[in-house]
Amino acid sequence: MTSSALTPRQQSWTIIQITDTHLMDQEDLDFVSINPEQTFKAVIQDIMEQYPEADAIIHTGDLAQVPVVSTYERYINFMETLNVPFYQIPGNHDNAECFPFYDHKDEIHTIQLGKWSICLMNSAVKGKVDGWVEQAQLEQLNQILQDNQDQSIVLACHHHPFEMKSRWIDNHKLKNTEQLTDILGQHNNIKAVLFGHVHQDSLHKWNGIPFLSTPSTCVQFKPLSEKFALDEQAPGYRVMHLHENGRFETQVHRISGLIQKINGEISGY
Repeated sequence: MTSSALTPRQQSWTIIQITDTHLMDQEDLDFVSINPEQTFKAVIQDIMEQYPEADAIIHTGDLAQVPVVSTYERYINFMETLNVPFYQIPGNHDNAECFPFYDHKDEIHTIQLGKWSICLMNSAVKGKVDGWVEQAQLEQLNQILQDNQDQSIVLACHHHPFEMKSRWIDNHKLKNTEQLTDILGQHNNIKAVLFGHVHQDSLHKWNGIPFLSTPSTCVQFKPLSEKFALDEQAPGYRVMHLHENGRFETQVHRISGLIQKINGEISGY
């Protein structure tokens, strides 16, 4: 996104989105023929080198491929060493029974950064790959937007609200997008919607609002694919620079130099 020039009095904030780490219960185990712990830590290393003063790191789900307490504890312990505030929402591979929520699983968690609010929404459904936002969360979101009309809002969830034109993953999108957009259409302070799940970078605009997906920190999905297929693109993350005047800039970084042996015969994850 292009931003107008800042005046000396204006502040800005930097948030980082990571997603789909798919961490195993042991550091040395592979996921679809790569080591997700290794690629995740390479991404974090790049973030800390490029943006050491980031204001927050947001994880948009599928934190764990093996969703047990030890996996989440290892993630939390590692992230705490960075001295950067970090937050996470669950994906379809996560286990809500032991996921490290900040609020109750059916409540939106809001992070305030000056003139900006980041709203973290749970779209994961127990036992399902596709997503759904419960009515209670939709009502809470509507109230947040009403009560914070002077704030610029970024909404984050795991599932993709709009089709990616990849039939296999579009079977597992957010299933009540219309209910979500009905609420978003009533307000003018939504600046962007972030999501994961699709393991690729994308931009879709609805009603002037950019809906942005972000590469996984591990393996990528091939875009525009009828059937499940992996891509050879490198792992990555998204950075957003949020400005006091309601403008923002965003870009995706990918990690070069990682040797990945992509198994093209894998038929699912």
